[in-house]
Amino acid sequence: MNCWTDKTVTISDSWGPGIKDVLWAPLGAAVTFTLRGRYLRDARGTRQLAQIQAEFSSGFLCDGWQGAIFTPLGTNPVKGVVGLPAWDPSQQGKYRALIDGPNTNLGDSGTIRLEGVIPYVDSTGRVGFDSVRLYYAFNAVQGAVPDLVIVKTATLVGIPGTVRVLQDGAGHGPPG
Repeated sequence: MNCWTDKTVTISDSWGPGIKDVLWAPLGAAVTFTLRGRYLRDARGTRQLAQIQAEFSSGFLCDGWQGAIFTPLGTNPVKGVVGLPAWDPSQQGKYRALIDGPNTNLGDSGTIRLEGVIPYVDSTGRVGFDSVRLYYAFNAVQGAVPDLVIVKTATLVGIPGTVRVLQDGAGHGPPG
């Protein structure tokens, strides 16, 4: 879990209908957030990393992320996300195809990830909730920054009166 602490993630690309709920920046800049450890003390007084908390500057991510807590889940490392070229927009198709493709374990409940729930407000002022999963893919990219953070969203509780069964989204960016 230490790979997550004190990492700043800037989302390079995002897609899917669900991203408009929780994976956007009000200022129109790149979505950027930092992950900080949340610690608990054991019986001896030693701090143990227990969860990860999101931090960001106002306008670089929607407000629902403020103070969001992510819980580590799973035991199997990310598989199938490897061999990607260094990111630039011309590589968008390769990244999306690999991340959404059938050869990953991103949909398996046993895959190592951080998971949390982010509230959002729709255009009419109603509140909904999306689950957000963060995956850390080691050595996924060829180049100076080899690791990749993959963000998957899915509607957990939609706005009352709406149909949102397939409302999901994804994004990715390098940790730094």
